[in-house]
Amino acid sequence: MQVAYLSLPVETWWECLSYVSKRDLRRLRLVCRFFSRICFSPLFETLSWSVPNADLLLWGPPTALEDQVRDLYAFITNDSASDVLHAVRRLDFKGIDRGFRTCLRSPRISAANSSYLALFRQALSAFTALRSLTLTAVTIDDKVAASLRNLSSLHALELNDCIVTSTLPVQLPLRNFVVVSTWDCGDHKVTGETLHLVSPQQLEWVVLADDRWTSTMFSTWANVPMSFLTRLTIRVQRGQSASFLNFLRQCPQLDSLFLAPDSTVDHHGTPSSTIVPNLRVYEGPLIFAHMFITDRNITSARLDAISVDDRSGSFMPMRTDSIISALEMTLPAAPHLRTLRLCDVCPDLGLLRLVSRHMRELKTLELHLTSDAGSTNFQHDETFESVSQSAASISASDLEGVLCVAEHVGIPVDPLTGFPTEKYPPAETVLVWATLGHVALPTSLEELDVQFPDYCPPMKGDPATSISSSKGASNGGLDVSRMLHNLSSRLTRLRRCTVNERAWAFTVGNEDGAADWVEI
Repeated sequence: MQVAYLSLPVETWWECLSYVSKRDLRRLRLVCRFFSRICFSPLFETLSWSVPNADLLLWGPPTALEDQVRDLYAFITNDSASDVLHAVRRLDFKGIDRGFRTCLRSPRISAANSSYLALFRQALSAFTALRSLTLTAVTIDDKVAASLRNLSSLHALELNDCIVTSTLPVQLPLRNFVVVSTWDCGDHKVTGETLHLVSPQQLEWVVLADDRWTSTMFSTWANVPMSFLTRLTIRVQRGQSASFLNFLRQCPQLDSLFLAPDSTVDHHGTPSSTIVPNLRVYEGPLIFAHMFITDRNITSARLDAISVDDRSGSFMPMRTDSIISALEMTLPAAPHLRTLRLCDVCPDLGLLRLVSRHMRELKTLELHLTSDAGSTNFQHDETFESVSQSAASISASDLEGVLCVAEHVGIPVDPLTGFPTEKYPPAETVLVWATLGHVALPTSLEELDVQFPDYCPPMKGDPATSISSSKGASNGGLDVSRMLHNLSSRLTRLRRCTVNERAWAFTVGNEDGAADWVEI
């Protein structure tokens, strides 16, 4: 009699086993011959090579590196390892970081490193099914480039702190190409010949976090049609705006644009809608958001409320009034926005009311708060007195509703203004405002996430007000479950709320089917 699970397709098994840890896969292979065979590919799908204990190379003999060279040689030359080499889909290879390159002055370490790199080049051509390759601290010379050219299945390449010296026109038909550099190599130049490593016509996702690669790409690929490019992550420097916008004209199918927070785009007005007309996702500086949101059907946006100092190049948080002015220019042009993430903003009633007024179809709202608003420092001991005083007065009927809600959820408020009298941390304050009704969040909202990374929870015995457990309020804390229960009576679609990495979900867990908010 045939066992039922044996009739499942192999692809279905691989999808299920992708959620199983390597340790459990090794155990599962011991169950029977079927599982030994079916677990083989998922177990060896990802392979990682790295220099062991690179920091020890500065202080002693490279015994660990020499041992690994011998182990790799035995692995590569072993006939029984051929099945493993053919099963590898993702390979991560790491050389010696630049911070430890001084150890190469030792002849013994230099010889071991040369053998290590030679074994890598030798093995690279044996990974016939390799699809994704990540190289870190590796010099890509003509030999490595020639080995890459033989990988017919390779479609994703990531270069971290790599130097390309090869001039071979390899033209890898990649779909994903990532370049990241954290070291400033003034003696290394990226030329047009360097870009011959990649064929741009078939690229779907490009990440360039290296200014030299970005400048060369703008000049080399300026007239190359990027018909398949859908995702672009890039940093644009001052003076590259014209080249950047001209490059975007070659990407008609671009769906997602991610600009580094310190990017600078000099352009007066809004680019024509013929530039990236299919753009759906924008992530980048708030001050440039209107350029890419206007006249486009943007559904997701992450807006960084920071600016760059022209002299020092350092980040500066935008003032709250400047943030509101930029949002007033941007949000009306994005009526179909479903996900909005505002980063580095101060808690402000005017800002939240502006979002609520324009975002009628918003489903996810994320606020990443900061303690700075330009030159103004946020003080934890202040309960936003300036915000409360500048807020528009509410009517008597609204005040009566606020007092009723405050009494129900246990929030002490001023009976004349309806604002809380207790001192709450920034993230909790936003939730208090929404619960009391000072901010009418969009009724379409399904998820609310408020984070304040600079906030340190009060230590035991600290009288500062904070979130209490979901069982109820104690010692002046907030009963978030009760607050969310009240809030969801107005926001009927709200299903999840996160405050400073503590999350609550709307669940139906009682026997009678009653719904409630529980911390997860």
